[in-house]
Amino acid sequence: MLCAEHISFSYRRKQVLRDICFTAEEGDFIGIIGKNGCGKSTLLSVLAGVQSPASGSLLYHGEPLYKKGGVPAETVGYVPQLNPLLPELTVRDNLKLWRRNKTLLSEDALDGLYFQMGLTECFKMPVKKLSEGMKKRVSIASVLQNAPKILVLDEPSAALDLPCKEVIHTQLLSFTKNGGIVLFATHEEAEFSLCTALYILKDGILQTADARQDKSTLIQHF
Repeated sequence: MLCAEHISFSYRRKQVLRDICFTAEEGDFIGIIGKNGCGKSTLLSVLAGVQSPASGSLLYHGEPLYKKGGVPAETVGYVPQLNPLLPELTVRDNLKLWRRNKTLLSEDALDGLYFQMGLTECFKMPVKKLSEGMKKRVSIASVLQNAPKILVLDEPSAALDLPCKEVIHTQLLSFTKNGGIVLFATHEEAEFSLCTALYILKDGILQTADARQDKSTLIQHF
């Protein structure tokens, strides 16, 4: 179980996150929605260990999720909204760069992951020549290859075509089916149905939402 307890975060004098609390079990697909600029990316960066909260704690199976020494790649995989890849390097070299030596996946499993993500035919291409959709696939594969327990994704399918979204959704659903936890921010109404729980971030406060509500009803809570 992942447990966020009373997470708060401030930027300069503005309090961006206020007393954030939620829990997620293995297999959960947690969606976070809200207006642009409401703090979704900040919340995800805190959940991923990139930024430290001003107060509160993150626990995984009762133990602190982040300790001294940085973000544990074998526990948390983080894909930010902006492309983290090195454009001059090939797809293969970018994957090697982000791969941890102690990955739990076998070579066969890694090959299967790259094939499922549609990357095998572009291994030798520089990332700068890829479409935005392919770059996103490489970014997600670069964290999945380390067999994390938790995935933190900032709008993983924004502005992508339908085939690319389908590839990503299939991979994420497979990840949760195998016991992983997905935490992601989205503006895509079609992705609400993927969620086991949906939250709205407003005024720094995380509120439970009903994914079955229609769009106009949800917007009223923004």
